[in-house]
Order: sequence, then structure tokens, then C-alpha cells
Amino acid sequence: MTLERKRIDVAVAVVMRPDGTVLWGCRPEGKPYAGYWEFPGGKVELGETVWQALVRELHEELGITALEGGPWFVIEHDYEHALVRLHLYRVWKFDGQPQSLEGQAFAWDSLQPASLKPILPATEPLLPKLNQPEVLILSQYGMGVDAFEAHLNQALQTQGRLALLFRENDLPDPNLLQAHQHAQMWATKHGVPFSINSSTFLRMLECDALSTFSRVAAQVRLHLTEQHLLQGLPEVVQQDWINTGRAVAVSASVHSPTSLQLAFTTGMDFALLGAVKATASHPGQAGLGWARFQNMTALCRLPVYAIGGLSHFDLLEAKLNGAHGVAMISGIKDYKA
Repeated sequence: MTLERKRIDVAVAVVMRPDGTVLWGCRPEGKPYAGYWEFPGGKVELGETVWQALVRELHEELGITALEGGPWFVIEHDYEHALVRLHLYRVWKFDGQPQSLEGQAFAWDSLQPASLKPILPATEPLLPKLNQPEVLILSQYGMGVDAFEAHLNQALQTQGRLALLFRENDLPDPNLLQAHQHAQMWATKHGVPFSINSSTFLRMLECDALSTFSRVAAQVRLHLTEQHLLQGLPEVVQQDWINTGRAVAVSASVHSPTSLQLAFTTGMDFALLGAVKATASHPGQAGLGWARFQNMTALCRLPVYAIGGLSHFDLLEAKLNGAHGVAMISGIKDYKA
């Protein structure tokens, strides 16, 4: 007879201030991993939702009341005695000032703090994923280099941080290479994470753009289309670029729970899921809607950007419904000086 293994659900709160710092707690003496820094939280009790458990734990541990936040993603640890499922939530609105009610130290610091050591082993590997920008811009060089750069500059000024994904399906070959060079230089200048859509990358290889990539010392970061995620990249790219370390797949577009799970198991840093709203590129097709988006991402195990008919005005609603942030195409035009 096989006994059903116990599952333990734990609410984990990443409490954020407007300046971008988050609340860290140090595990007190007498507890496992005493002296290690972690995010506050605790076990979800019978009859509680994750949010209710999170509110209770923050009040009991630190004397603050969580007022607004949203689900982020889930981390699972498979132990002999139980499957432990950590539900990460962001909390960006709360009442009160943190107090040491259980004898623990606490501190406000960044999501990748240099001064807080050691960090709980299960937490530290996640920090680069948690610290990704909340806004991802997909390139729009069809409007012209100068016009797109102006929108990029305004977006960066408004958000403070963003990421740039180079995806161009319709530019003529000479314009494509020029646009890529501009995007790479702009991202490098401003310290913006930069990646290339895998289909666009194939087009550039067909254009004999090897000299373009050879001038870039950094590893090429690829964003996989859902087709390339499911079926794999062409053999020449896999052998000459991925296997040699000249390129690495860092993210993927998904449209189903199956693809979302595959993005996690193949080690992606994040996924794009949509389209959330109706878009001009898919006339007559209704979007997922926020309810379905949240349902599809409820137990996902990596950060997910919402995409499809969105702009920075949708960021709060996206985060309330489980998105890491928003990815936008035409929505960049909403950034105005």
C-alpha cells in the first residue's frame, strides 16, 4: 500500500517599498538555518487561502498589515516527508512599520543584496529571476529608428528599468541589420537586458549577419518562439551556437499550460503568455482575459509576463493577476514626454 505524501503549502511575502527595496528577515536562534536571511512568511493553515496566511504571518511576525499584492510564482521542494510548495506573493501596499515581534532581525535591501549574508539556500538562486524588470519592450523599428529610440528613452525614463526584446518580422534585410545594431548599442549604453527572438535570429543568419554577432563579445541571448520551444531550434543553431556557448535560450513565448511547464523544465528565466487582450495583429480573436491568465499561471514555477494589447497602464492589473509584469509592442507609443 502506497501512502499519499503530505503537501505543505507555505506563503512567502516579498514586501516592497516604492524605492524598490524589499523586506528581509533573519532567522532567529533555535530555528533551522539560524542567521540566514529570507523573505517573511509561514505555513498556510487549514481553511486559509494563501493571501490570508500571508496577511496573518506578516502581522504576527512583523506587526504590519498587508493591504494589496498579487501572486508571483510557485517554488516546489520535494522532501522525503512531504512536498513543500512555496507560494511567492508580492506585497506593495501595507500599513505599519516592521517590528521584531519574534526576536528576529530585519532589514530593507535590494532583491540581490550585497550586505545580507548568508541567504537561505532555497532563496538565493531565485533572486536574479525575481529582480527582472517589470516592463519588457518588443522592438518596433517599422516606425523608424529615431522614432523608436525616442519612445525607448521615454519608457526608460518613466519606468526606471526595462528589458528589450529584438523581434522584427517585416523589416527588409538591410534595415534589419541596422535595427539590430542600434538596439544592441542602445541596450548596452543603458544597461538594459537584451535578447533576440529566435525567428528573427534565423533571418539574420540567412542575411549573413555573422559579422554583426562576432562584433558582440557577449553571449547571444535568445527568446524562443513557442514553435522553437516545443520542436527545438534548427540543427545548425543548436550545434554552432547553443552547444558552443555562443548563444543561450533565456525565455520563451507560450500559449498553453503545457508550453508554460516546458519553459520551466528547460530552464527559461521567464515566459511571455498571451494574448491577454484583443490585438490588431489578430483581428476577430478574443484575448485570454485576466481571469484565464491567472488560472493558467496559478501554479507556474517561473516569472511570466503578460502580453497582447497591453501598455504600462496595465501593469498594476497584470501584477494583481499573477504576472511578473507586462510585455508590450504597440503599447510603447503610450509613453509620451
